[in-house]
Amino acid sequence: MKNKGYFITGTDTEIGKTFVTARLARYFNKHNQDIGVFKPLMSGTRRENPCSDAYILKSGAKVLDGLEEINPFQWDEALAPALAQKRAKTDYSLDDVLKKYNVLAQKHKGMLVEGAGGITVPYGDDFTVTDLACALNLPLIIVAPNKLGVINHIILTIEFAKNHDLTIAGIIFNGVKHKGVVEDTNLTLLKEMTDVPIIGELPWITNQINAELPLEKYLDINLLCDLLIIVDNQIK
Repeated sequence: MKNKGYFITGTDTEIGKTFVTARLARYFNKHNQDIGVFKPLMSGTRRENPCSDAYILKSGAKVLDGLEEINPFQWDEALAPALAQKRAKTDYSLDDVLKKYNVLAQKHKGMLVEGAGGITVPYGDDFTVTDLACALNLPLIIVAPNKLGVINHIILTIEFAKNHDLTIAGIIFNGVKHKGVVEDTNLTLLKEMTDVPIIGELPWITNQINAELPLEKYLDINLLCDLLIIVDNQIK
């Protein structure tokens, strides 16, 4: 499978992966990259709900693709996809997800794919977020909240990804509401513990769909340019 784009994973659920994915896609598309967004499995809300991940991805990234293209598999119960599948008596496989991805990816020059929760979350009885990331062969961008305990979660995510031969493009801290000693020192400590680039830190945003957020103000512009160059190289 051709390598073009990024896989957005995180240290936990409800930490803003969808917001970051949508904003990165909007930034890339503003620079004429033609990036699509894909959230293969989603549970807890209907995709038509304006608060759903699929809706936020479509609106935030400003893409024309339909909600069912962006999110082909959805369950109402707020459970891990594997359990939601079982309770709904569905049995979607990794191959099913890849087929949907390939159809959407053909419409764009590059893709941003958002995983569910963290990197080890089960999607079904026999595949996880990691399996999908490996099958797509996309470099990871790790999204994490800047809070007490996150260093442990980030390092574990990095080591697990490396053990599965996944490339890590960088880390984005997201949703900081206030700064204290922990928040002020986490980034410095992390730089001492890993060579994975820290792309930057985004503030807390109340209106995730309509609020304007200049990424250049919060993220390392040089690393953002590197990401754009990588995507551009991948699509040539």
